[in-house]
Amino acid sequence: MAEFVDLRLEEMLPELEQMQRVELFNDQEIKAIVKKRRDFEYKLQKHTKMKEDFLKYIQYEINLLTLVRIRRNKIGYQFKKPEIDYAIANRINKMFMYATARFPTDLKIWLSHIEFCKRMKWNSSITRIFVRLLAMKSNDPSLWIMAAKWEFEDNGSAANGRGLLLRALRFHPESIQLYTEAFRLELLEADRLRKRREVLGLSCEADLPEGEEETNSILEGQLAILFYNDAKNAVKSASDLLPFLAVVKDFDFTFQLRQTILSDMKVEHSEDEITWDTVARNTLEKVSTDKDVKLKDRIELCCSTYEEAIERIDTPKMWQLFVDTLFFLFQNEIIRPKIRQRIHHLCHRALMNEKLSDEQLTDWISMMENDSLSGYQLKSVLAEAVRQFPKNATLWVKSLKAELEQKEEEPLFQIDTGASDELPPAGDDEKSAAVFVELPALFWEAIKALGSTADSIPVWETAIEHYQALCYDNTEALQTVENLYQKALSVEPPVGNHFKPLYLNWIATQKGRDEARKLYQSQAALPPLVLDFHYKMIQVELNESHPDLEFLRQVYEKAAMYFGQKNKEIWLRFIRFELERGDPTRVGNLHHRAKMTLDRTLSDDFLVQYTLLQLQA
Repeated sequence: MAEFVDLRLEEMLPELEQMQRVELFNDQEIKAIVKKRRDFEYKLQKHTKMKEDFLKYIQYEINLLTLVRIRRNKIGYQFKKPEIDYAIANRINKMFMYATARFPTDLKIWLSHIEFCKRMKWNSSITRIFVRLLAMKSNDPSLWIMAAKWEFEDNGSAANGRGLLLRALRFHPESIQLYTEAFRLELLEADRLRKRREVLGLSCEADLPEGEEETNSILEGQLAILFYNDAKNAVKSASDLLPFLAVVKDFDFTFQLRQTILSDMKVEHSEDEITWDTVARNTLEKVSTDKDVKLKDRIELCCSTYEEAIERIDTPKMWQLFVDTLFFLFQNEIIRPKIRQRIHHLCHRALMNEKLSDEQLTDWISMMENDSLSGYQLKSVLAEAVRQFPKNATLWVKSLKAELEQKEEEPLFQIDTGASDELPPAGDDEKSAAVFVELPALFWEAIKALGSTADSIPVWETAIEHYQALCYDNTEALQTVENLYQKALSVEPPVGNHFKPLYLNWIATQKGRDEARKLYQSQAALPPLVLDFHYKMIQVELNESHPDLEFLRQVYEKAAMYFGQKNKEIWLRFIRFELERGDPTRVGNLHHRAKMTLDRTLSDDFLVQYTLLQLQA
């Protein structure tokens, strides 16, 4: 092993001597380089080769090459590059080759090697690396595309790139991705040749002189068309043709090819929603000198195409694609007034036919809320919306808001109970209160549909926030909020967990600290156990001008008892409270209890943060 290492180091002597002679590095630095290289060489000579050893050695040499360039610029010496810079670069290249030979399945090493050669502008080396890589990983179309793209765009060799793609298609004859890339690169090559001829003052038209038939075919994109025609055998649906359309839009000489692809979509995939959506959207992209008039005509043509589509393919997806296009056009402020009413009309038709998605329905309702002239009743639309999508919390919230806002003009909180419209007899206060505090039936429908999931929380919050806003001048509203909170607390988690601290805060705001304490004492030990409930009580107490320190200790003790095993934060808060407001002599005991109570996985982190607290005190 030692003789091989010594041989390698001897091969480096001319390079090191030149570094020292031209004063890029001093004697001490040269010795450090030799020592470092010797260590790496010994690691590479081990019986069991480690990938990390190769990568570290390569990274060291890359860093050394960078340092050489920095030193050259600093001292202004740009000579002896073959003896120094290129020697280091060649060593890096050889180590990459050894690494890829030893670990051929690691794609990152291959790509790093290619990137290094790009930086060195070793184009011929890159070609050879890609050949070796594709021989190892021929089953990955993206690597074939990477290699062909480099040959076409960076190496300027259309022949090599074309050959790679033809080989790739023999391995992957069904890959739309490969066909699309071949199609794009051939059009790119045609565009490059056309621009070159324009610069030279030559014609790009079809009537080229005799003997230039091959050039004529390339200029017209005939090679791209050949790839496209072959790709049609692998196309399974209209969506497979969309990448080809996206490519032709980037070139200004492919209008006829674009029409051909659209025609093929209509002929071969006439029952596919994507076909009609593509054709309709294509009508919006036509060029016209008269933009205002043409824009109106294009919108009309687009909408008529969609109308024909939904008559032929009456599926939810077809309707939704139509709606998506109108919402896309609605983003244009110039045509927004013309599109608004179309959206209202189409969305209403789609809703009645149960073809609208819940996301689109939410967007449409938001538009209706800001448009009083839509011509459709928001409440009836919301009723149909929640019927079709009973699990959509957003629609229930919007529907409940509309219901509550409408009832503001009516007697407060009164709903149809099926009783007579006459007022309750005087003195029957209990029966009257029962009617007045009852919530709209829609609220209970929403809660029933959504259940005790987190999605129902916004519905509870909407009702609570609405009645809280009315509490200042109405005692019935106060009772309604109270009933809502109590009902929410009885619901299974996560609903009950969410509202327990909120209810405590509301009680403290409305009825004061003493009532909040009573609520805390009665609910602290009852499920659901919520840590934020204890934190909220602490906050309420601390907000008072004269907080009761003994009561605060009781709250901290309960929180630590219920949550101290899995939560280190409660112990840290307890300790911080004693250090800042309470009795610092209690801190030692709390620290000991925390260590004994906390899980082992949390103990180390707790000790670190406890130490920081002690230093800050």
